[in-house]
Amino acid sequence: MSNFLELAEDTFVEQINTNLAYLTPGQNLFDQMIATIRGIVEVEQAKRDRSLEKTIQILGIAFGGGAIVSGVVTGHIDKPFAQINFKYPVHPLVSSLLWSFLATAFFWLLAWLFTKRKWS
Repeated sequence: MSNFLELAEDTFVEQINTNLAYLTPGQNLFDQMIATIRGIVEVEQAKRDRSLEKTIQILGIAFGGGAIVSGVVTGHIDKPFAQINFKYPVHPLVSSLLWSFLATAFFWLLAWLFTKRKWS
């Protein structure tokens, strides 16, 4: 029994050493692969964050500009719910909304062009 134990022990030790010799270089490759995947994920996250930041900037400029123009236009309207005057067929409220939408679109385009040129 002791002879079998010595033979089996030597065989298993050799097998374990052989397995370690094969697996140790592979472990370094797995560590490098994991580091590469983490780097790729961080780069993609940075791209998404930059895109979100750009979108927030564009929308903020557009809505802010539209709100300023809307405030200026509605400040000049004396009676926003006045009767329709056929001399001036466009109701002041409709005019205010129209100018607000146009200003928002203008400032959105302006901000989009500026950020596109800046980050391209």
